[in-house]
Amino acid sequence: MTQDDIINNIKSGLHDTILTELSSVINARLALVRGSRTVSEFGIGDRVRFNSLCGTRYLIGATGQITGRRRTKVVVILDKPTGRFVRHTSEGPVSAEITVPTSIIDLAS
Repeated sequence: MTQDDIINNIKSGLHDTILTELSSVINARLALVRGSRTVSEFGIGDRVRFNSLCGTRYLIGATGQITGRRRTKVVVILDKPTGRFVRHTSEGPVSAEITVPTSIIDLAS
């Protein structure tokens, strides 16, 4: 069974009777995977999306790009700077560099 088969089976309603269980299992697996990520799994230039583990609620779903790596965190600039992460320059608003733990970002597809 391929990834597309699984997705299509769920979309078509084949697994409607176990959706709650699937959701629980998927969320538990996501938490495990996100918690075990390391800086080495991300490269400069990678596109990322802030996930639900981000404490700054208005950043959830925001996208950006990795511009640097630290020992245990990565540096991200936002595609659309918002809130306290906006810096105003003569060329207009730009994103501040945000140093974040790897658990609060996912690679954007």
